[in-house]
Amino acid sequence: MADTPRPAPWPLASLLLVAAGTFLSVTTEMLPMGLLSSIAHDLRVSEPSVGLLVTGYALMVALFAAPLGRATARLPRRALFVGTLIAYAGSSVLMAVSVAYPIAVAARLFGGLAHGVFWAMVAGYVARLVPPERLGRAVTVVFSGGTVAVLVGVPLGTGLGVAIGWRASFLALSAATALVALAASRLLPPMPGETTATETSLVRVLRTPSVTVVAITTALTMLGYFAFYTYISPFLQAAGISEQALGPALFGYGVAGAVGLFLAGMLVDRRPRLAMLAGGGLLTGALVFLGVVPNGAALAVVGIMAAGLALNGLAVLVQAAILRAALPQAGDTASALNASAFNIGIGGGALLGGQVLAAWGTGALPVVAAVLTGAGLAGVVYGRRDGFPALIETERDAGAPTQAAPISAS
Repeated sequence: MADTPRPAPWPLASLLLVAAGTFLSVTTEMLPMGLLSSIAHDLRVSEPSVGLLVTGYALMVALFAAPLGRATARLPRRALFVGTLIAYAGSSVLMAVSVAYPIAVAARLFGGLAHGVFWAMVAGYVARLVPPERLGRAVTVVFSGGTVAVLVGVPLGTGLGVAIGWRASFLALSAATALVALAASRLLPPMPGETTATETSLVRVLRTPSVTVVAITTALTMLGYFAFYTYISPFLQAAGISEQALGPALFGYGVAGAVGLFLAGMLVDRRPRLAMLAGGGLLTGALVFLGVVPNGAALAVVGIMAAGLALNGLAVLVQAAILRAALPQAGDTASALNASAFNIGIGGGALLGGQVLAAWGTGALPVVAAVLTGAGLAGVVYGRRDGFPALIETERDAGAPTQAAPISAS
């Protein structure tokens, strides 16, 4: 078996380069949302049809992240990271040259497959780059790329698309992705893939109680949250926020999310259970608040900012939790399962929220969402022994086996 290079104490340059990959990944996934009307007009289809490009993308990740992660588990990590970025760039080029809706669908489905592979391997790659006790902080740095994508990448791509056309926006995204792929091929350290298939089979990882608890908690939390967030614009408008004020309100939401990411980074390696309970409680409480308080623009903005703060922290915490919960050498497989759980929540939440919106209106969205995120919080409470333990550092200092040990380099 090939030796895995010893992780550096804090390889900041490598982590920032991987974060650039997550920035481009999330921007690629979300950019059609900002350019929905322009794409629909140019391709001569309805806006809901363009919305399906986002749903289909998430569906591909939900269905194929775990099996693709398993299928590519033996491949060298740097080469796979670079390959997925090249695939992202190709999907953006295909989207840019789409002259008909079916070509755009093919571009997005191909991008969804790349997305599944990327998120199946990226957290496990990060786990090999740093010592186990710094895993949570490393995941926080890498996930910050997604937060910056929401704050900067998607608005910038949308502005470019409005100014010079949506096709130019996708071409610019493709060029940026190709440049990061080139830099990664030269600067990231090489790491081998998994080497023992019997220890890391998908079935065996699924049977690990701690992995199952984390994956179910992730799916329930994201299902509830995206049942609300997918339709946040009509909710805010119903609360009294004008169409012109939506941008600033959502920017405030993004800033709060960045704060949540920072707070999670402070706690993820020291008090992960406390952070999960606080984040899940704040998210559910914010949704209840949005569902029961009288309509009002200021209160709505406060509520969505609290929800954004909680959600961004939880995204880091569950990713670190499933890596710690994984069997030895199974971090990539467990991460793939969590990527599927995320996208089951994203796609399923969008479908559920649409049904709720049609049946009961915007006021019911946060109430239904709170029920589901509350179920996710119950999973954290249940997972005290499996999935969401407390005081990881204390266990290590006392000489007990550390929860981080399973994802250490081998």
